[in-house]
Amino acid sequence: MYARTRIRPVRRLRPALTLVECVISIAIVGVMLVAALDTVGAARSTQRKTADRTRGTLLAQDLLSEILQQDYEDPSAGAGSFGLEPGEAGSGDRSLFDDVDDYDGWSDSPPRQKDGAVLTGFSGWERSVAVRWVPPGNIGAVQPSDTGVKQVTVTVTRDGAVVTTLVALRARAMDPQ
Repeated sequence: MYARTRIRPVRRLRPALTLVECVISIAIVGVMLVAALDTVGAARSTQRKTADRTRGTLLAQDLLSEILQQDYEDPSAGAGSFGLEPGEAGSGDRSLFDDVDDYDGWSDSPPRQKDGAVLTGFSGWERSVAVRWVPPGNIGAVQPSDTGVKQVTVTVTRDGAVVTTLVALRARAMDPQ
């Protein structure tokens, strides 16, 4: 008779996740997570800069419109006078400013209204003003004497970094006669 031989069943290896595959997967997920977080951080930084630029522009426009509503020169001072006249500097606010060049050198931090009241939500912000005489034909040049045109520059900074700068011209011809 025939001897029976036992046939052993073939063992199949079950599919499994190896340690090498786990390490590679973790590395891929880690790199993707870092890239995603960098993207979110960059988007947030850009969003803050855009919001700051908008707020800074509004602050600059507010002060610039206040300045441009003033007379070209002090009604009580003689022609060619520039800067604060006696009695305008002691109040601590801008309520006594009555002409454009009174604002030259003015800065406030945090920004304040004309009467001196602090604008809330702007700690770390600063507004500064420079007023210069410029020739009508070349507004990029500064003149040492009255030319009939004043260039007003308002600069807004936040935490020492310039956020926005606005420049406008104010002419003597714009004053009502």
